[in-house]
Amino acid sequence: MLRVAQEALHNALRHAEAATVRVELRATPGSRGALLTVADDGRGFVPAEVKRAGRHLGLVSMRERATGVGGTLRIESAPGTGTVVELEVPGG
Repeated sequence: MLRVAQEALHNALRHAEAATVRVELRATPGSRGALLTVADDGRGFVPAEVKRAGRHLGLVSMRERATGVGGTLRIESAPGTGTVVELEVPGG
């Protein structure tokens, strides 16, 4: 979870031109898992376009890390709306 948070923060600082970035880690209701949320108010992007342009190593790395711990990664973004990265990890 730490590495996903680091990558999401790096992307927000390097690419998003965000004024605010919020990081939240909380227990998943009803389980022993956790939910990490990194949200910024930056310029946003179209995830499919980043993938086509070949500039998606950070996104690939986050997905691989999520899969490696049995988690689920969600990335929501659109131009002008900022970006939200969520990693949900099951309890064990």
